[in-house]
Amino acid sequence: MKNYSSKLSKKKELIVLNKTDLIHKNEVNKIIKDFSKNTKSEVVTLSTLEKKSISKIKAKLISYAS
Repeated sequence: MKNYSSKLSKKKELIVLNKTDLIHKNEVNKIIKDFSKNTKSEVVTLSTLEKKSISKIKAKLISYAS
């Protein structure tokens, strides 16, 4: 992103893993761990089957926008 815009490279990123209900929880945790090792961005999961996860994403997005 730095090559595209220096302003963008300074903004916080949020990585959202969707449809995490389709794979085993251990695999989800491994993916989160791999992403976390390779980026400074926050990684969160989303499953529309879990209504709490939608609220969690909305709260994160609001906090990033303010």
